[in-house]
Amino acid sequence: MVQKSDVEKLIVQTKKSNLLNHWNDTLFYNTTRYSGEIKDKEILLWRSYRFLRGDYPVFHLSFDENEILSEIKLERNPFIIFLRKFVIGVSALLIIFMFLAADLGTAVAYTIWVIIIIALLSLVLGISRRSTVKYLTNELRQAIESFEKSKNEELNKSSITNPDDGLKKEWTSSKILIRLILYPFVYF
Repeated sequence: MVQKSDVEKLIVQTKKSNLLNHWNDTLFYNTTRYSGEIKDKEILLWRSYRFLRGDYPVFHLSFDENEILSEIKLERNPFIIFLRKFVIGVSALLIIFMFLAADLGTAVAYTIWVIIIIALLSLVLGISRRSTVKYLTNELRQAIESFEKSKNEELNKSSITNPDDGLKKEWTSSKILIRLILYPFVYF
């Protein structure tokens, strides 16, 4: 059982979850561990990540009447919501401009290329976002589990008996296949 006061210790920088603050966290590297907004029954936590600086999740941690953590939800931050709407609007204006400025055949060809490029970029960024969200979620889960372990001595004893539980498997079939494919390129 994690208390609200424990989660508040994670927040290094307290600020509101709005477009301007998320814009600043995206443009300037946020060196703090977690930023957050503390409300009565809820805490909003976020942290920008290395590669996808703007596409990080905002964690909504809900607490019950006894200030015990009851639920964790994920949501996109306001900056990425704004950025996606902006990209859709600019793409729509570009397509409309192509239909007005060029003949029909050329406009259709350019429209198809624009849609293909946007779809490929969305696919790559979507895959990257999933891995980033997974990493940040695991990081938050480990922080919460460390609070639970510090309060519960019984969990500490069980973690001592199984030290290999948190280790990654180094030699899985997918990792071996990736190494076989990528390692020869190191020599070029």
